[in-house]
Amino acid sequence: MNWKKLLCAGLSGALLLGTLTGCTQPTDPTPTGTPAADDVAYQTAGITRDTVLFTANGEDAVADEYLYWLLNAVAQAKNSGYLADDDAWEEEIDGTPTADYLKQAALESTKLYTVAMSKLKEEGMSLSEEEQTNIQSQMDSLSSSLEMYYGVTLQEYLDQQCISRAAYQKMAFEIPVLVSDLKDKYDEAGEFEATDEDIQKMIEDEGIHSCKHILLAFPTNEDGSDVTDEQKAEVKAEADALLAEIQGADDPVAAFEDAMNEKSQDGRDPDTNELVKPGGYTFFSDGSMVDGSGSLVSAFVQAGVALEEGEISQPVETDYGYHILLGQSADNEDTRGVYANYAMNQIIDQWMADATVETTAAYDALDPKAFYDKLMELAKQWQAEKEAEAAAQATASPAAETETPAASEAPVESPAA
Repeated sequence: MNWKKLLCAGLSGALLLGTLTGCTQPTDPTPTGTPAADDVAYQTAGITRDTVLFTANGEDAVADEYLYWLLNAVAQAKNSGYLADDDAWEEEIDGTPTADYLKQAALESTKLYTVAMSKLKEEGMSLSEEEQTNIQSQMDSLSSSLEMYYGVTLQEYLDQQCISRAAYQKMAFEIPVLVSDLKDKYDEAGEFEATDEDIQKMIEDEGIHSCKHILLAFPTNEDGSDVTDEQKAEVKAEADALLAEIQGADDPVAAFEDAMNEKSQDGRDPDTNELVKPGGYTFFSDGSMVDGSGSLVSAFVQAGVALEEGEISQPVETDYGYHILLGQSADNEDTRGVYANYAMNQIIDQWMADATVETTAAYDALDPKAFYDKLMELAKQWQAEKEAEAAAQATASPAAETETPAASEAPVESPAA
């Protein structure tokens, strides 16, 4: 669902750009320290991963976290059609020099987690033993998935993202869990009790819509072939006739309900034959369901968003068939069930607006292009090393693999084996 990424496990990498409050330029010297051998921040940006790039409400934001978001900002810019070549770095994005735009975007993303950490400390929030165990389990699961599906270790993946395991775990799992705990704390204290006006404001702010529908499905051909134009036309004619019948009734809404319960070919319970979703669907303008259960197809969403309460649509074609939609109020159980998330996000927005940010000389000196180019060089080096290792294993002598070593050459068993 469309709540802030702090309330979701995992990092989304969304570009965020805004005006900071109280942004100043301290003259403190840049901390240097001794870089660890695996310090990718030092290898790419020339600063150790614990170098403070800015503070938010006194909480340090270090290179280990910031460079992850800077890489994300560069990737987002490239995906949006910017930075096609080296010359593009000299251009502007939305009227802002590319380097400044990307640095600001990364600062805003990092700031979100930094401010949250500051507030969580103020509230005395900490992870329970069960939560710590669950987080470690999720990290282990991520590690297994990366090796199974992509053939890379967790450490290799994190190096490619220019972030340490500790920083990734903190932002991807620990802070989201703690913010969710804080939300529950506020909710239990009655701070998120909503009036009808509160719910309506959320509906308008978040772009929430709801509608019921009748689905007249396309037939499934036994030979597996696609539905033909003739078959589509038959279903369309049936939908047109049904719509005319509904619109001609004394009470079109009641007629719609009757037709939906009798004729809709949307999901039904195999035992009772009742519709699985008789209350319809409640969704955001982007098609994602408010209850988090998935997303709706775009043609359905476009038609549903355009409907007023009680308004009935013309037949809408999707890959499933023809739909007739009925607009309804979005003030329902699903919507009210997520009000606490919305209210928590309003608090987070205020945290961000009120935060005092102070950048450092190390931040000023950071060159996004130089950082990105160096990381790409390292990525090529890592790839070459992996390919060389794989080639060496593939060409290993079969005789050497099966030869029994002499007694003096026999390997010593590890105590950990």
